[in-house]
Amino acid sequence: MRRVLVVALLLGLTACTSAAPSSSASPGGSGGSGAVVKTAGCGASPSGDLVEVVSQIDAKGEADFAAVFAGARVGDDGVEVYRKPSADLDKWITGTFAASCVLVHDAKFSAAELAKRYQQVNDDNTYWAEQGVHVNSVSSDFVRGVVIVGTQEVDKGKPLFAARYADGPPVELVDEAPA
Repeated sequence: MRRVLVVALLLGLTACTSAAPSSSASPGGSGGSGAVVKTAGCGASPSGDLVEVVSQIDAKGEADFAAVFAGARVGDDGVEVYRKPSADLDKWITGTFAASCVLVHDAKFSAAELAKRYQQVNDDNTYWAEQGVHVNSVSSDFVRGVVIVGTQEVDKGKPLFAARYADGPPVELVDEAPA
């Protein structure tokens, strides 16, 4: 069985509609529904080393904001950050990366919460095999806030996974053959 921890980096389009930063206060999230905070640098084409910006945000997010930080990636319009609403994280991002274009999106679950669910699924591998559902891979997608399980028994597994993991990050089953 292949055990894979993948942070799915989906390339989505998020329009940067204003050159002025928006308020660092953000409403409750709906799981990546749109940019709620933009740095001042969003008025121009993305410039600088966006991979380095992502690296810095990842490091600080995981170290100091683990309860709310979901992930960061390079998007078409700049750096996209996903986090549970947090005025403190927003303030750090808008202050530190004012010259870069960073778009901050609401997330329903933090990376730590997704990692915990990922580990639960991996720990339950024997249980799932006994139920006739063979887990071929496990990954997570911080943009959508889900843990993804690859199996060839999708129809059989859906109600079983929904019942076992009813609270917290959802598990999505996808059709995947063994490696």
